[in-house]
Amino acid sequence: MEPSCDHVNVGFPNCGDAARCEGEHIKSGSTRTLRATSDKCSYVTFKTDLTLDQVLQLDAEAFIAPGTCSRQDNLAFWFFQTIDTGDALVEPRSHWDAFSEVDLFETYIGPGGVNSINTNFAATGLHMQWKNFTIVGGMRQHITMWQDVENAAGCPTTRKAGMLGGLTTIEYGASLPVVSIFVAHCAPGAPCCQGAECTKLQADPKTARGCITVKDAPLLLALSNWGSGHHVTAGCEIGVSDVAVRTK
Repeated sequence: MEPSCDHVNVGFPNCGDAARCEGEHIKSGSTRTLRATSDKCSYVTFKTDLTLDQVLQLDAEAFIAPGTCSRQDNLAFWFFQTIDTGDALVEPRSHWDAFSEVDLFETYIGPGGVNSINTNFAATGLHMQWKNFTIVGGMRQHITMWQDVENAAGCPTTRKAGMLGGLTTIEYGASLPVVSIFVAHCAPGAPCCQGAECTKLQADPKTARGCITVKDAPLLLALSNWGSGHHVTAGCEIGVSDVAVRTK
């Protein structure tokens, strides 16, 4: 969880040259905090050497500091799969598209509406609003994401195309694998489930799920604050700690 400040994929074009990273992230033990120092959108990214098909389970403690953000701020702890050079239109197998993103938590822009917190996916799956949590009231939850290797959800085994910006279909030029992903949230302090417990939790109506394309690229984790229309509440604070991954 060393900061990488990926300007190519996360900063631009989402916030253009105004996107901030340096000076807004705080490292303390296993905790990584993003605190807006101005009214400009901000983010911090973390490179990994993992491809999504390798990940059996990902766990993290996530938080939004109460009373620091506004009801229309767009905040997220999320990941997509990309290399940090090149162009998604030219090299779609190794860059972001909407079928390959997982928003472990996202506020406002997701399906819950203003002052909401939710787990969602950019263009696939079953999104889930987090009941009894608000942006302004803050949040502290454990997040568990796992791969359903048995594919009980019936995801397609491969995809030949993705989607950019919700409008443009882009052909991969090859068939890429698809994995069945589930995401749950629970009280902090321990994983929401492990092993057979996760299989049972897949039927819980509060569990989000999606069929996610595996790209020829590693996971890039991100904490982002794009505000409302890229206008951020100065002092808005979100973070994550104790990120752990179990692999095949």
